[in-house]
Amino acid sequence: MDSLTLPGGGRGELVRRPPSAPTDKPRAQAGPGVVQAVALSAVPGPPPPGLSTAKVVAYLHGPEPYLLIPDPAPSMRRNLTRWLQGRAAVVGPVVSRSDAGASLRWARTLLSLSPQWPDGAGELLFVEDHLAEVLLLQDPLLAGRLSAKWLGRLNDLTPRQRERMEQTLLAWLEGGGATEAAVLLRIHPQTVRYRLRKLERIFGSSLRTSQARFEILLALKIHGTAAECARLRRRAEELPPHRTFGPRQDVRRSR
Repeated sequence: MDSLTLPGGGRGELVRRPPSAPTDKPRAQAGPGVVQAVALSAVPGPPPPGLSTAKVVAYLHGPEPYLLIPDPAPSMRRNLTRWLQGRAAVVGPVVSRSDAGASLRWARTLLSLSPQWPDGAGELLFVEDHLAEVLLLQDPLLAGRLSAKWLGRLNDLTPRQRERMEQTLLAWLEGGGATEAAVLLRIHPQTVRYRLRKLERIFGSSLRTSQARFEILLALKIHGTAAECARLRRRAEELPPHRTFGPRQDVRRSR
C-alpha cells in the first residue's frame, strides 16, 4: 500500500474506497503528481460517493487534522463542498506533491484567520478565493511590524480621528487623488484635502515616495483584514456553546 510523505515527515492513514460504477468518460485530472491539502478544525464524517475513487491521505489523530488528496479531479471542489459544508475547514490549492507542505500551511493560515464556531461548525473556504489575505497574514509578526511602522504614527489620535484618517488614506491611495477619494468616501473633496494636509504633517515626505505609499497601503490592508477577523472571532465566541449548523447550511462571512 502506497502513501504520501506528509509535511514534517509523518505518515497519514491511506483511505481506499471501492471503485465507482464504470463510466464511458475517462476521469480528467488536474495533472500528474499533484496534491491538494485540506486543513480541518474537526474530524469529518464519511465522504460522499464523489470521493469514493480517490485515495485520501487522512491525518485525523493530532490537534490539527488534515487531508491530502492526490491527483484531485476537476470535480473535487464540488465534492469537498458537499462533504465539508457546515464545518470549519480550508482547502488549499492544487500543487506538486513536493509542495504539499505549502498547500497545507496556506490552508492552516486561512483557517487560523477564520472565526472558530462552536462544535467545529463554520464555513468551508478555499485558499484560491483568499490569496491576498493569506499572503498578507502568512507571517503575523512581520505583518504586525509593517503595520506598526506606518500606522503607529496615528497612535496619538482619538479612535474616531484615527478611523477617519485611515479611511481617507486608504481611499486616497486606492483612488489616486483627492477627488477620487471623495467619491469613494462620499464626502466633499475639500474635506479630503483638509485631512490629507493633516496626514502630510504626520507622515512627512513619505507620502511622496512610491515605496512608502506601497508599504502604507499594505499596512492598511493588513490592519483592516486583521480587524475584520477579530470582529468575526468575537462574534463566534458570543454564540451559545452548543450552537451547530447542519451539513448543508451555508454559513457566510459578513462583509
